[in-house]
Amino acid sequence: MSHEVLEGAALQIVIGGAGEASFGRCGPGASWGFLGNVYTDQCRAHDSAVRGDIVNGSSKFRAHLRALPLLPAAIGSYAKKVLSR
Repeated sequence: MSHEVLEGAALQIVIGGAGEASFGRCGPGASWGFLGNVYTDQCRAHDSAVRGDIVNGSSKFRAHLRALPLLPAAIGSYAKKVLSR
């Protein structure tokens, strides 16, 4: 297994830095405000997978496609959190 060292802006993207408060937020960023401000571990995992692929050179479309298997769990975590209120 090989490891890649990320620094600076690339590292900030992967860990949700760069001042972006929507990392881990369920839904496509802040543009879908009607979903509320729900953050879950599953949404964070999906965001991390997408951003990690982008940092490693994938297009946004391909990164989202590759993270698609994580989307059902993210949606389920959102629904569970919202319905438990």
